[in-house]
Amino acid sequence: MNIFITGNPGCGKSTLIKKLLEEIFNKRVSGIITPEIRTNRERQGFKIIDIASGKEETLASANIEPGPGVSKYRVNLEGIDIIMGKFLESYEDSEYVVIDEIGMMELYSKKFREIIEMVINSNKIVIATLSRRFLREFKSRGEVFFLTRDNFDEICLKLVSRLKR
Repeated sequence: MNIFITGNPGCGKSTLIKKLLEEIFNKRVSGIITPEIRTNRERQGFKIIDIASGKEETLASANIEPGPGVSKYRVNLEGIDIIMGKFLESYEDSEYVVIDEIGMMELYSKKFREIIEMVINSNKIVIATLSRRFLREFKSRGEVFFLTRDNFDEICLKLVSRLKR
């Protein structure tokens, strides 16, 4: 089962992922999260963290030079590939796979793209946030929930109920 959560920036996709992770904390979970890096209340970039091991790298930063550019950030392809390798160590034994997010920065990595394709074609329960830019590409591959600030609680309850079944 593939569940994709999409919506406008700032609608709560990553917050919803955190809440869903709390609901499945006692299950075998693998995946990645990509929290912001902030200094002085200003976003400087993003981390990429393997959920199972806690290993983290910089996903993208305004303060690094090499790598493809997305907005004011440069993507750290080596960091993404390291974390995706770490992800594979826990993937086989997991029941749930959580990916926050399938987006432009992450998809610059060939390794990320290959692993996402494998995960989506697996028989595991996959919960992923999805950049609106890639909605057309992924919408036929699972159920899509369009999150807004107004429907956050409703979508959260619906997904928690589904995961408990």
